[in-house]
Formats: sequence, structure tokens, C-alpha cells
Amino acid sequence: MPEMSAEEIEAFLREPRVAVLATVGSRGRPRTVPIWFLWEDGAAYLFTARSSRKWRNLLANPAASLCIDHREPPYRSVMLDGYVEESDASLYDYVRRMAVAYYGAERGDEFAEGYRDRPDVALFRLVPERVTARLS
Repeated sequence: MPEMSAEEIEAFLREPRVAVLATVGSRGRPRTVPIWFLWEDGAAYLFTARSSRKWRNLLANPAASLCIDHREPPYRSVMLDGYVEESDASLYDYVRRMAVAYYGAERGDEFAEGYRDRPDVALFRLVPERVTARLS
């Protein structure tokens, strides 16, 4: 399989795609979940409820993998492996930017309003230590 160039990877990651986040569960088993993300400054920003299993998994073991793919020919995929850290950036700002990208301006703004002043939701980022990208 041919590899993608750094420019192709950057452009691919800036597109609104639903990714699959893999975490390590309490019994050491992988757990995957679909999730929105925003690629910025070499990191994937994501959010989740602090009560979610994925957040509890990440608190116990911050190692994670994010798989982003295009499921129609020509097939493409980028896998990001690294560690997650909580971000102190504005949750509302990041949720709004994601929601507008995924839903469009009007619906995205409406969705994001539900994320103002939400201490029960964590904004986090995955800083990849390894990036694997493929074309087919």
C-alpha cells in the first residue's frame, strides 16, 4: 500500500470525519468507540463526559489510538498512536468548531450551546507519537 505525504495527511485530518478511539479497559482489553475530533497544531482534540467509560479508561491508562478512515475508493486511513492529556482550552470553543464542521453553522451553533459551562465534560487531546497513513 502506498503511503500518504505529510501534506496529504494534514489535509485528511482537517476534514470532518468520525474517528474510532481505542482505549485500554480495566481488564487490559481494547475498547473502541466512534468519536468526533478536531485536528489542530499536531494534536487531535476530542471531548467526552467525565462519567464515560472511555474517560475512565483514559484516566487509568492514557495510552490511546485514533483511527480515521475514508471508506470509499480510493480508500485512505490515518492512525494516530500516543497519549491523551486533558486540555484547559475552552470546551465550548472546541465543541462549537467541531459541531459546525460536522453539522454546518446553524445546527452546529445550536448543538454547541449545550456545552457552555459543563464541568461534567472533559476536553482532551491525543498527541501522536506515531502516525501511520495508507492509500489504497
